[in-house]
Amino acid sequence: MRASQPSSPPLPNLIELLEGAEALSRTKDLRSIFRTAAEYAIRFMEGSYGLLFAVRFTPPDLTVSLLGCCVSDGTDTYWDDVCDGQSWLPVDPLLANCLHTDFGHAIVQEGDMWRLAFAVGALGQARWVLEIHSPTKPRDAACNALSLFLRCFENQHQQWDYANLDTLTRLLNRKTFDDDFERLIAAAELAEQARKIPLERREAGQTVAQPCWLGVVDIDHFKKINDNFGHLFGDEVLLRIADLMRQTFRSNDKLFRFGGEEFVVMLRNVAEDHVHNIFTRFRLAVERHDFPQVGRVACSVGFARIDPRLSPADLLGRADEALYYSKRNGRNQVNGFDELIMSGKLRITTPASQALIQSDVDEIFL
Repeated sequence: MRASQPSSPPLPNLIELLEGAEALSRTKDLRSIFRTAAEYAIRFMEGSYGLLFAVRFTPPDLTVSLLGCCVSDGTDTYWDDVCDGQSWLPVDPLLANCLHTDFGHAIVQEGDMWRLAFAVGALGQARWVLEIHSPTKPRDAACNALSLFLRCFENQHQQWDYANLDTLTRLLNRKTFDDDFERLIAAAELAEQARKIPLERREAGQTVAQPCWLGVVDIDHFKKINDNFGHLFGDEVLLRIADLMRQTFRSNDKLFRFGGEEFVVMLRNVAEDHVHNIFTRFRLAVERHDFPQVGRVACSVGFARIDPRLSPADLLGRADEALYYSKRNGRNQVNGFDELIMSGKLRITTPASQALIQSDVDEIFL
């Protein structure tokens, strides 16, 4: 009669990892999904710190971009969005090794620490890799359990993508706009309150919060592009425009495809004398880009400062008014609502808006 094999001791933190999977299933915010996955993974592997990377396959190159780091003091874990996720670097051998198999992992000892890497995704399709530094070598069972947990992270992120991203451009979609707009208005209100604090009451070294802005972008003569070249090349133009937006604006700026050929940009903490240049830089990037088959494409832009005293509809209407002025006056240009009002090029007929503008003028000149 064969002797039974001794069973492996149970994993001490397995229940907590299952609780992490359940917490992930309830998490809707993107950054919270990253943070929750990293923190539970670090605690489960008893690591001292970890790094979460985005992965990009652009044959023959394999590159990664740091999204954030997680540090543990043995009791608590702390997540920090340390990078913009847009600076791509070559992978080192350990990360490359774990990416060569489905949801693979790799381990190497460096001095008195063990460095672990876990791929998140199928072979050739991994979108992230999690690197963990631990003072103890993990058991195979723990590595396998964490790989299963990271599948929950991948599934939750896929659900977030489906609910929040435009299927063609991968920009934020129209459904997410309202919630983000409310947060932008709240941030603008806090910024205005901070700017009203007298200089003598501000803490030493405290920076002054700058205004928030809403910009609307519309591709000029897009219907002609579809009519002359077909919808396939029209879609390619939309894709290229979305890529140019990601390259031009900051990683924390909110970028939306609003519908058809219209896009929306939300900017936070931008000085009034810089905002026009930011949108102009994007307009010039579009103007100089060589679009496949189509050649040159232009866009018109209108933007407005977020005034928390106004309703969301009025704020969007201001940006639209500036956009329509750009369209009516030659296209391929950038115009700001306040600039148009102050120069007399645009008039407001809504009594409430007239009163607010007059109060702003009085504050400047009286």
